[in-house]
Amino acid sequence: MFKTDDYWEEEFINLKSKDLYKIYFDNCTFKNCDFSKSIIHTCKFTECTFIGCDLSLSILKSSTFNDVKFENSKLIGVSWSSCEEPFNINFYSCNISQNSFHMLDLRCMRFENSIIKDSGFEECNLQQAIFDNCDLELTTFIKNNLKKADFETSKNYLINPNLNDIQDAIFSLPEALSFLSLLPIKIK
Repeated sequence: MFKTDDYWEEEFINLKSKDLYKIYFDNCTFKNCDFSKSIIHTCKFTECTFIGCDLSLSILKSSTFNDVKFENSKLIGVSWSSCEEPFNINFYSCNISQNSFHMLDLRCMRFENSIIKDSGFEECNLQQAIFDNCDLELTTFIKNNLKKADFETSKNYLINPNLNDIQDAIFSLPEALSFLSLLPIKIK
């Protein structure tokens, strides 16, 4: 499907691919592409945008995502943990449910108007990350740096302040009341 291993300022529309191996994409746009159940191995995406794409259940191995945007895309069941640095992604109006983010540097990342259900953030640096109008139902946060992270407009989060550094993080009521359920107290 891909004839070379280097693409710059290309636009890919309605592409369907199962395997991407050692391909470098710089400033490319992917529209309505289907990479579901694909293997993306040793690829580099720099300043790329994915619009209306499906990467559900894709396997990411040793790939980099630097200054990448996902808009209106479906990324269910993706593990980002085996990605290489640099890692800088922003999600806008995406479904990133059942995703795994483990030991990643996610500082200043944006999650906007997205469904992030049943996902896991473990040992990540989410300092100054923004969760704007996101549904975080059943998502776990374990041993993360959440300093100055913004959850003000998000809902359904359950973040244990004993397991995460939440110094200067922003929360709003009534969602912040979820902290009380984690304390060894009885509320009447």
